[in-house]
Amino acid sequence: MECEYTYKYKDYLEEGMKFTAYRESSLGESLVHKHDFLELCYIISGNATHYVDGTPYQLTKGDLLVIDTDQTHYYRSEGGVLYANMILLPDFISENLHSSHTALDVFAYFLYNSEFRSGDGSVRPPLVSFRGNDLISADGIVNSMCDEILSKGSNYVEVVSSYLNILFYLIIRNIEKTNRDNVMHDIRDMIPGIIDYIEGNCGNQITLNDVAAKYFYSPSYFSRAFKKYFGTPFSSYVQNVRIQKIIRLLEDPSLSIEEISERIGYNDKRELYRAFKNVTGTTPGNYRKAKKPASDK
Repeated sequence: MECEYTYKYKDYLEEGMKFTAYRESSLGESLVHKHDFLELCYIISGNATHYVDGTPYQLTKGDLLVIDTDQTHYYRSEGGVLYANMILLPDFISENLHSSHTALDVFAYFLYNSEFRSGDGSVRPPLVSFRGNDLISADGIVNSMCDEILSKGSNYVEVVSSYLNILFYLIIRNIEKTNRDNVMHDIRDMIPGIIDYIEGNCGNQITLNDVAAKYFYSPSYFSRAFKKYFGTPFSSYVQNVRIQKIIRLLEDPSLSIEEISERIGYNDKRELYRAFKNVTGTTPGNYRKAKKPASDK
Protein backbone atom coordinates (compact mmCIF):
# COMPACT_ATOMS: atom_id res chain seq x y z
CA MET A 1 0.00 0.00 0.00
CA GLU A 2 1.88 3.03 -1.30
CA CYS A 3 1.14 6.41 0.24
CA GLU A 4 -0.25 8.94 -2.26
CA TYR A 5 -0.31 11.99 0.00
CA THR A 6 0.91 13.21 3.39
CA TYR A 7 -1.40 15.59 5.25
CA LYS A 8 0.13 18.17 7.57
CA TYR A 9 -1.51 19.43 10.74
CA LYS A 10 -1.30 22.95 9.28
CA ASP A 11 -3.80 21.81 6.62
CA TYR A 12 -6.44 21.39 9.35
CA LEU A 13 -5.50 23.41 12.41
CA GLU A 14 -5.77 27.16 12.68
CA GLU A 15 -2.67 28.95 13.90
CA GLY A 16 -2.15 28.35 17.60
CA MET A 17 -4.69 25.50 17.72
CA LYS A 18 -3.70 21.93 18.56
CA PHE A 19 -7.07 20.21 18.21
CA THR A 20 -10.06 20.23 15.90
CA ALA A 21 -13.07 18.06 15.09
CA TYR A 22 -15.37 18.04 12.08
CA ARG A 23 -18.05 15.88 10.45
CA GLU A 24 -17.71 14.60 6.91
CA SER A 25 -19.65 12.24 4.66
CA SER A 26 -18.02 10.01 2.09
CA LEU A 27 -18.88 7.52 -0.62
CA GLY A 28 -16.34 5.42 -2.50
CA GLU A 29 -12.63 5.31 -1.76
CA SER A 30 -10.30 7.91 -0.27
CA LEU A 31 -6.68 8.63 -1.15
CA VAL A 32 -4.04 6.43 0.43
CA HIS A 33 -2.46 8.86 2.85
CA LYS A 34 -0.74 9.47 6.17
CA HIS A 35 -0.37 12.51 8.44
CA ASP A 36 1.78 14.13 11.11
CA PHE A 37 -0.96 14.26 13.77
CA LEU A 38 -3.04 11.85 15.86
CA GLU A 39 -6.49 11.06 14.51
CA LEU A 40 -9.63 9.63 16.09
CA CYS A 41 -12.20 8.61 13.48
CA TYR A 42 -15.72 8.06 14.87
CA ILE A 43 -18.54 6.58 12.76
CA ILE A 44 -21.80 8.51 13.21
CA SER A 45 -23.80 6.52 10.64
CA GLY A 46 -23.25 4.12 7.76
CA ASN A 47 -20.46 1.62 7.22
CA ALA A 48 -16.90 1.69 5.92
CA THR A 49 -13.77 -0.41 5.71
CA HIS A 50 -10.70 1.44 6.93
CA TYR A 51 -7.30 0.05 5.94
CA VAL A 52 -4.46 0.97 8.33
CA ASP A 53 -0.97 -0.19 7.30
CA GLY A 54 -2.67 -2.83 5.17
CA THR A 55 -4.96 -4.17 7.92
CA PRO A 56 -8.72 -3.80 7.21
CA TYR A 57 -11.12 -2.69 9.96
CA GLN A 58 -14.87 -3.02 9.38
CA LEU A 59 -16.47 0.06 10.91
CA THR A 60 -20.10 0.79 11.72
CA LYS A 61 -22.05 3.25 13.87
CA GLY A 62 -20.41 3.76 17.26
CA ASP A 63 -16.95 2.54 16.22
CA LEU A 64 -13.91 4.72 16.93
CA LEU A 65 -10.59 4.06 15.20
CA VAL A 66 -7.29 5.43 16.55
CA ILE A 67 -4.70 6.31 13.89
CA ASP A 68 -1.14 7.26 14.78
CA THR A 69 1.18 9.70 13.05
CA ASP A 70 2.81 8.34 9.88
CA GLN A 71 0.46 5.35 9.56
CA THR A 72 -0.52 4.76 5.93
CA HIS A 73 -4.28 4.35 5.61
CA TYR A 74 -7.39 4.87 3.52
CA TYR A 75 -11.09 4.01 3.72
CA ARG A 76 -13.73 2.62 1.39
CA SER A 77 -17.51 2.90 1.71
CA GLU A 78 -19.93 1.47 -0.83
CA GLY A 79 -23.13 2.61 0.87
CA GLY A 80 -21.91 5.92 2.26
CA VAL A 81 -20.66 6.88 5.71
CA LEU A 82 -20.92 9.91 7.99
CA TYR A 83 -18.00 10.20 10.37
CA ALA A 84 -16.35 12.66 12.73
CA ASN A 85 -12.62 13.23 12.57
CA MET A 86 -10.86 14.42 15.71
CA ILE A 87 -7.36 15.69 14.97
CA LEU A 88 -4.92 16.56 17.72
CA LEU A 89 -1.24 17.14 18.32
CA PRO A 90 0.34 15.00 21.04
CA ASP A 91 1.20 17.95 23.31
CA PHE A 92 -2.47 19.00 23.35
CA ILE A 93 -3.07 16.04 25.67
CA SER A 94 -0.64 17.12 28.39
CA GLU A 95 -1.42 20.84 28.08
CA ASN A 96 -5.22 20.83 27.86
CA LEU A 97 -6.70 17.64 29.28
CA HIS A 98 -7.41 17.11 32.97
CA SER A 99 -7.35 13.39 32.14
CA SER A 100 -3.98 13.60 30.38
CA HIS A 101 -2.75 10.40 32.06
CA THR A 102 -5.92 8.60 30.98
CA ALA A 103 -5.59 9.90 27.43
CA LEU A 104 -1.95 8.83 27.22
CA ASP A 105 -2.98 5.39 28.50
CA VAL A 106 -5.47 5.17 25.62
CA PHE A 107 -2.82 5.91 23.01
CA ALA A 108 -0.29 3.63 24.72
CA TYR A 109 -2.84 0.80 24.71
CA PHE A 110 -3.77 1.16 21.06
CA LEU A 111 -0.59 2.37 19.40
CA TYR A 112 2.20 0.78 21.43
CA ASN A 113 0.43 -2.20 23.05
CA SER A 114 1.83 -1.25 26.44
CA GLU A 115 -1.43 -1.95 28.26
CA PHE A 116 -3.51 -5.14 28.52
CA ARG A 117 -1.15 -6.93 26.15
CA SER A 118 -2.19 -10.48 25.34
CA GLY A 119 -0.12 -13.38 26.61
CA ASP A 120 1.06 -14.38 23.14
CA GLY A 121 2.28 -10.86 22.41
CA SER A 122 -0.31 -10.27 19.68
CA VAL A 123 -1.32 -6.73 18.71
CA ARG A 124 -4.70 -5.43 19.81
CA PRO A 125 -6.73 -3.62 17.12
CA PRO A 126 -6.78 0.19 17.52
CA LEU A 127 -10.57 0.12 17.72
CA VAL A 128 -13.28 0.88 20.29
CA SER A 129 -16.89 -0.14 19.67
CA PHE A 130 -19.44 1.86 21.67
CA ARG A 131 -22.78 0.14 22.12
CA GLY A 132 -25.91 0.69 24.21
CA ASN A 133 -25.85 3.68 26.57
CA ASP A 134 -22.16 4.29 25.85
CA LEU A 135 -22.99 4.73 22.16
CA ILE A 136 -25.63 7.35 23.02
CA SER A 137 -23.09 9.16 25.23
CA ALA A 138 -20.29 8.99 22.64
CA ASP A 139 -22.63 10.24 19.89
CA GLY A 140 -23.64 13.23 21.98
CA ILE A 141 -20.06 14.09 22.97
CA VAL A 142 -18.60 13.83 19.45
CA ASN A 143 -21.40 15.83 17.82
CA SER A 144 -21.25 18.49 20.54
CA MET A 145 -17.50 18.87 19.98
CA CYS A 146 -18.03 19.38 16.25
CA ASP A 147 -20.82 21.91 16.91
CA GLU A 148 -18.68 23.88 19.38
CA ILE A 149 -15.80 24.14 16.92
CA LEU A 150 -18.17 25.24 14.14
CA SER A 151 -19.83 27.94 16.24
CA LYS A 152 -16.66 29.07 18.09
CA GLY A 153 -18.66 30.38 21.02
CA SER A 154 -17.04 31.96 24.05
CA ASN A 155 -14.58 29.63 25.83
CA TYR A 156 -15.17 26.99 23.16
CA VAL A 157 -11.63 25.59 23.53
CA GLU A 158 -12.29 24.85 27.22
CA VAL A 159 -15.70 23.37 26.38
CA VAL A 160 -14.22 21.11 23.69
CA SER A 161 -11.42 20.05 26.06
CA SER A 162 -14.05 19.05 28.62
CA TYR A 163 -15.91 16.95 26.04
CA LEU A 164 -12.65 15.29 25.02
CA ASN A 165 -11.88 14.49 28.66
CA ILE A 166 -15.20 12.68 28.98
CA LEU A 167 -14.64 10.84 25.69
CA PHE A 168 -11.29 9.47 26.88
CA TYR A 169 -12.89 8.26 30.12
CA LEU A 170 -15.56 6.51 28.05
CA ILE A 171 -12.84 4.85 25.96
CA ILE A 172 -11.03 3.63 29.08
CA ARG A 173 -14.30 2.28 30.49
CA ASN A 174 -14.92 0.44 27.22
CA ILE A 175 -11.40 -1.05 27.30
CA GLU A 176 -11.83 -2.18 30.91
CA LYS A 177 -15.22 -3.71 30.15
CA THR A 178 -13.85 -5.57 27.13
CA ASN A 179 -10.76 -6.84 28.94
CA ARG A 180 -12.10 -7.51 32.45
CA ASP A 181 -12.59 -11.22 31.85
CA ASN A 182 -9.44 -11.51 29.75
CA VAL A 183 -7.20 -10.20 32.55
CA MET A 184 -7.78 -13.20 34.82
CA HIS A 185 -7.97 -15.71 31.97
CA ASP A 186 -4.75 -14.37 30.45
CA ILE A 187 -2.58 -14.74 33.53
CA ARG A 188 -4.29 -17.84 34.94
CA ASP A 189 -2.83 -19.94 32.14
CA MET A 190 0.66 -18.72 33.00
CA ILE A 191 0.49 -19.08 36.80
CA PRO A 192 2.21 -22.50 37.17
CA GLY A 193 5.17 -21.34 35.09
CA ILE A 194 5.39 -17.99 36.89
CA ILE A 195 5.38 -19.66 40.32
CA ASP A 196 8.04 -22.18 39.26
CA TYR A 197 10.20 -19.40 37.83
CA ILE A 198 10.02 -17.32 41.03
CA GLU A 199 10.64 -20.37 43.24
CA GLY A 200 13.61 -21.45 41.15
CA ASN A 201 15.20 -18.03 40.86
CA CYS A 202 14.47 -16.36 44.19
CA GLY A 203 18.21 -16.52 44.96
CA ASN A 204 18.78 -14.08 42.11
CA GLN A 205 17.64 -10.49 41.74
CA ILE A 206 14.19 -11.13 40.26
CA THR A 207 12.47 -8.02 38.91
CA LEU A 208 8.90 -7.54 37.78
CA ASN A 209 10.16 -6.28 34.41
CA ASP A 210 12.17 -9.47 33.83
CA VAL A 211 9.26 -11.81 34.61
CA ALA A 212 6.80 -9.71 32.60
CA ALA A 213 9.12 -9.79 29.58
CA LYS A 214 9.63 -13.55 29.91
CA TYR A 215 5.87 -14.10 29.55
CA PHE A 216 5.32 -11.36 26.93
CA TYR A 217 3.43 -8.94 29.18
CA SER A 218 3.98 -5.23 29.64
CA PRO A 219 5.19 -4.43 33.19
CA SER A 220 2.10 -2.33 34.02
CA TYR A 221 -0.34 -5.01 32.83
CA PHE A 222 1.58 -7.81 34.56
CA SER A 223 1.74 -5.86 37.83
CA ARG A 224 -2.04 -5.30 37.89
CA ALA A 225 -2.93 -8.82 36.80
CA PHE A 226 -0.48 -10.40 39.28
CA LYS A 227 -1.89 -8.41 42.19
CA LYS A 228 -5.46 -9.18 41.12
CA TYR A 229 -4.73 -12.92 41.04
CA PHE A 230 -2.53 -13.27 44.15
CA GLY A 231 -3.96 -10.43 46.23
CA THR A 232 -0.49 -9.01 46.86
CA PRO A 233 2.04 -6.99 44.84
CA PHE A 234 4.75 -8.85 42.93
CA SER A 235 7.57 -7.56 45.18
CA SER A 236 5.76 -8.70 48.35
CA TYR A 237 5.12 -12.14 46.85
CA VAL A 238 8.80 -12.59 45.93
CA GLN A 239 9.84 -11.44 49.40
CA ASN A 240 7.51 -13.97 51.02
CA VAL A 241 8.90 -16.78 48.83
CA ARG A 242 12.41 -15.81 49.89
CA ILE A 243 11.48 -15.71 53.58
CA GLN A 244 9.88 -19.16 53.39
CA LYS A 245 13.11 -20.51 51.88
CA ILE A 246 15.12 -18.83 54.63
CA ILE A 247 12.89 -20.47 57.25
CA ARG A 248 13.59 -23.89 55.74
CA LEU A 249 17.34 -23.21 55.60
CA LEU A 250 17.38 -22.05 59.23
CA GLU A 251 16.46 -25.61 60.18
CA ASP A 252 19.95 -26.67 59.07
CA PRO A 253 22.27 -25.76 61.99
CA SER A 254 25.36 -26.17 59.81
CA LEU A 255 24.43 -23.08 57.79
CA SER A 256 25.33 -19.66 59.15
CA ILE A 257 22.97 -16.75 58.60
CA GLU A 258 25.60 -15.19 56.32
CA GLU A 259 25.58 -18.31 54.11
CA ILE A 260 21.78 -18.34 54.03
CA SER A 261 21.78 -14.67 53.09
CA GLU A 262 24.05 -15.34 50.11
CA ARG A 263 22.00 -18.34 48.93
CA ILE A 264 18.77 -16.35 48.91
CA GLY A 265 20.27 -13.37 47.11
CA TYR A 266 20.59 -10.86 49.93
CA ASN A 267 23.95 -9.17 49.44
CA ASP A 268 23.66 -7.37 52.75
CA LYS A 269 22.87 -9.32 55.94
CA ARG A 270 21.10 -6.26 57.34
CA GLU A 271 18.74 -6.31 54.37
CA LEU A 272 17.88 -9.94 55.15
CA TYR A 273 17.23 -9.08 58.82
CA ARG A 274 14.87 -6.25 57.85
CA ALA A 275 12.94 -8.37 55.35
CA PHE A 276 12.73 -11.36 57.70
CA LYS A 277 11.50 -9.29 60.64
CA ASN A 278 8.99 -7.49 58.42
CA VAL A 279 7.36 -10.83 57.54
CA THR A 280 7.82 -12.91 60.72
CA GLY A 281 8.08 -10.25 63.44
CA THR A 282 11.41 -11.58 64.70
CA THR A 283 15.06 -11.92 63.60
CA PRO A 284 16.51 -15.03 61.89
CA GLY A 285 18.66 -15.75 64.95
CA ASN A 286 15.75 -15.57 67.39
CA TYR A 287 13.59 -17.64 65.04
CA ARG A 288 16.27 -20.35 64.89
CA LYS A 289 16.60 -20.39 68.70
CA ALA A 290 12.83 -20.63 69.16
CA LYS A 291 12.66 -23.62 66.80
CA LYS A 292 15.51 -25.55 68.43
CA PRO A 293 14.49 -28.82 70.08
CA ALA A 294 14.27 -28.49 73.86
CA SER A 295 17.22 -30.89 74.33
CA ASP A 296 19.49 -28.58 72.29
CA LYS A 297 18.60 -25.40 74.16
